[in-house]
Order: sequence, then C-alpha cells, then structure tokens
Amino acid sequence: MKNLNIFSFILLFVILQNFSFSQDINVHYLIGKKQSEVIKKYGEPVHRDNSNPEMLCMFYKNKNNTMIFVANKLGVYQSEALKAYDTNIDALKELDACILGSIEKGFTVDSVTASDFHLRGKGVKAELQKSENVLSKKFEIRMKASKTED
Repeated sequence: MKNLNIFSFILLFVILQNFSFSQDINVHYLIGKKQSEVIKKYGEPVHRDNSNPEMLCMFYKNKNNTMIFVANKLGVYQSEALKAYDTNIDALKELDACILGSIEKGFTVDSVTASDFHLRGKGVKAELQKSENVLSKKFEIRMKASKTED
C-alpha cells in the first residue's frame, strides 16, 4: 500500500508539473512585465543568465517547446517562443487561437503571407510564423516579440 501511495504521489507530481509548466506561444503578452510575472505564469526556468543586469535571460524548454525572455530592471523587453506540432491542423489551430486572442487583447494583425503575421499592440511588436521542419517532420510556430517606444 505504501508503494502505491508513493507511485500515486509521483504520478500526480509529474502531471501537475506538466500543467504548471505548460507553455504556449503567447509570449508577447509578457512584454513590459516583471520577471516575477513570467515565473508566476510558467514556473522556474530551466536556466537563467543574470550575468548582465541589463540583459537578464530566462530559458524554458521541454519536449516540444522553447521560450526565452530577456529583461532588465524595468521588465521584459524581448521574448521568443517556438512550439512544435505533429500535424499541420494542430499548428493551424494554435495559430488561429493566438491571432484571435491577440485581437481580443487589442493587437492589430497584418498578414504578410498565409503563415507569416505581424502583430502590434501598445508598446509591443511581434512576428508570428508557421513553418514545416522537414528534418523533424513537425510543424512549428515561432513568436518573436519586442518592446517598442510607442
């Protein structure tokens, strides 16, 4: 019985860790926010580089996701996310959800191509791209965002 309880605890821990560590591509919403807000949303990063106070970097990574946040004492000024999907349909669903969510939060969206978009919000500009990785045979969505002075 004790082994079953330990196994149940470990299983629950792994499941909850995956939910609390869930990553998405909406890193543009965190531009201008403090590092503590990033940690509150995504948990502790897998790596930090605090060697330069004007370029505090936090890195998040799991099997299909990578996120990077660069901040200074004023907040996050640059972020990037890359997420891989097994099917094009899954990638398109995430792309559509990201675009619709961004519009709801006041961003304007310009489409450059069917898989390349520019997003602009107050103090934020971002690029959203979907591509196929021919080596891994996966579909990827990349979001790059940075702070602007407008």
